[in-house]
Amino acid sequence: MNDLGKIAVIAGIMGALLLFGVFMQTPKPVVVDPVPVAIEEPVVEVTILPQQTLEMLDPVYSEKAVFQDGTIRIAFNGAFTEEGVQSRLPFWIHNVSDDVINILWDRCSIQLPCGNTVNTVNEGGQDFLAFVGRTISIAPAGDLFDAFIPVSEITWTDDGPYLTTNVLDEGTFTLVLAIERAAGGDWGMMRQRMAQQRPEPGCPECEEETEVVMPGGREMAMPMTRGREIVYYTFRFVLR
Repeated sequence: MNDLGKIAVIAGIMGALLLFGVFMQTPKPVVVDPVPVAIEEPVVEVTILPQQTLEMLDPVYSEKAVFQDGTIRIAFNGAFTEEGVQSRLPFWIHNVSDDVINILWDRCSIQLPCGNTVNTVNEGGQDFLAFVGRTISIAPAGDLFDAFIPVSEITWTDDGPYLTTNVLDEGTFTLVLAIERAAGGDWGMMRQRMAQQRPEPGCPECEEETEVVMPGGREMAMPMTRGREIVYYTFRFVLR
């Protein structure tokens, strides 16, 4: 074997050893544990409207807009919506008297913050319509939930009536509430007089008007009819 052949053999052996060494030094695959990734959700912006309240200034101051006398107990609320304060005045009224009361819708009105006084309709009517002269009677201890709506703040569209917003919160406004109730207290008793036959000598057909006396010496009496009166309540409000 000549020198060239020897060199070739030695080179082959060295190459084999080199490949074996490279194979032995190949790193094992590394297993990586999964790492949780936090996904941030988009932040939704929420607009928080300032909290408003309806306060009664007259005839008495009430932070909760509540009034009571010997006839009614009434509480008002503001019509707060996402678009603003709606042009309506919700209320609850309770009859605290011992007689029927009537709300006279056609005599009620609202003076808007701009100073203009307009008629009102009640929300209980279909599509905010109330007939002229319409009333509603509330029995003793009865309740009514409704709302006053100024007629000037109703806008009619193809989809129906639409109420304006942000009108009542421009300043103070006044509601005039007309209620018919029993006038005063018991008017007392009325003595009943009637004609009674009393035969007298020489005039058998004479009549003398005498007072009828009930057994036991009590007079026969009839209760007098109680009258009715219309009372106007003036409520002044402000939205703060």
